[in-house]
Amino acid sequence: MKKSNAHLVFWLARRAKDELAKTKKTNRVSCGPVPLPKYSVLKAPFEFDILTAKTRKLSIIFLEKIRTAINNGCRKVWIDFSETRKFSAGATILLYAELSRLLENVAGLRIRSTIPKSNKAAQVLQQIGLSRLLRTKNRTECLDGDVVNWRSARGQGALGEKYDEILGFYDGRITESLQTELYTGITEAMTNAHQHAYIGPRGDGITTDPDYRPWWMFSQEKDGKLSVVFCDLGVGIPASLPHTRPRLWHLMDRLNMTQGRQIEGAVRDSRTRTKKQHRGKGLRQIIETISSCNGGKALILSNKGWYSIKSGVPDSGDFTDSIMGTVIYWQMPLPLRSAS
Repeated sequence: MKKSNAHLVFWLARRAKDELAKTKKTNRVSCGPVPLPKYSVLKAPFEFDILTAKTRKLSIIFLEKIRTAINNGCRKVWIDFSETRKFSAGATILLYAELSRLLENVAGLRIRSTIPKSNKAAQVLQQIGLSRLLRTKNRTECLDGDVVNWRSARGQGALGEKYDEILGFYDGRITESLQTELYTGITEAMTNAHQHAYIGPRGDGITTDPDYRPWWMFSQEKDGKLSVVFCDLGVGIPASLPHTRPRLWHLMDRLNMTQGRQIEGAVRDSRTRTKKQHRGKGLRQIIETISSCNGGKALILSNKGWYSIKSGVPDSGDFTDSIMGTVIYWQMPLPLRSAS
């Protein structure tokens, strides 16, 4: 009997030890999988952001490193996200678009990644589909309120169904007039991307088919506000002006305007490219309508320049680094959800 009791005590102690080890393993943040052999490992920045000079520079340098490695013949790239803590919307859509473009146009390319140690960052990669794009086994459960509301879409041309795909959820919460303006603005951006964003080579050494003219779009609800971010990887607004609006460009060139002022001028001169009455009214009306809402704002970043308007007040400027494309950002307040 004593022998049996001693055996039972030993078994219980061992089981308790195993349970403790299992608990520690479950609570430990996983950064797997680990880089595979023959992969070029590139460490991602601590924060992805293109709105502040320092983080923007680091984000752009990181994207340049990926393209440089690929242009130098590398076909196996491993992105180390382990120390990344924050993904801002504008930089995140740029990252997603860049990686999509590379994977869709470079034969034999494989890009894999490490999962961030930060649970929030890991959730973002899971929610927007970047882990799926990179075939990374990310089993992080998306629970945080400011993550589960991220939605993403990709397409070519003006696809109204893509608007419904990520913004139909907000029907009835956005005022009818504002929803009309938002729909018009997004479909106009889609059309602009298809018609003249890709009028020439991007200049980064990556060859794409002439018919390759995609756009990417994110939406996110956070702190009672809806944010919509649209991106294309074309030549950028400043570089497109000599072709699309030569008279306006010659005036800007004579005045030696910065890229930010060029974007502002393009928005102010905005009109439907086809000049048909049933088409959209251009970016100007959409941006001004949304920014005039209480708490609403709009921002356009293209190449080095930026133009913003908040509460009807415009501003513009230049960064030292080019994002080599265009990111359009809208933000508007949302009414509280009903209790029912």
